[in-house]
Amino acid sequence: MELTSKKVLLLAVLSAAALFVLTVWLWPRLSKRSWRSVLGRIGLLLATQLAIFLVIGLCVNQSIGAYATWADLLGENKKPGTVTHYRTGPNGTELKALGTAYEGYEGYEGAPAKAPHRS
Repeated sequence: MELTSKKVLLLAVLSAAALFVLTVWLWPRLSKRSWRSVLGRIGLLLATQLAIFLVIGLCVNQSIGAYATWADLLGENKKPGTVTHYRTGPNGTELKALGTAYEGYEGYEGAPAKAPHRS
């Protein structure tokens, strides 16, 4: 599953909802004053909040496109980033490439020493 796929987002939303329901359902059982109950409440609250933050992070990533793949997110992508500049015609038609630039990694095999810039 790709990082930006709707399946990953749906799975995260369903996990957060299930953890919320599980927390509400188990809360009366964890209302005792033993250390196990306290640890259970803390664990459920942390898991639910982490799932909610995961959903928020995935939504933000889909809207701004910060990380395209899991390798980007985990820092495993060692290839240089390629930025291609385009200009569109009326109504988003007729894409015309204006130039390509390699971000970072100067001297990387396949990347020019200086990024060409055309405007």
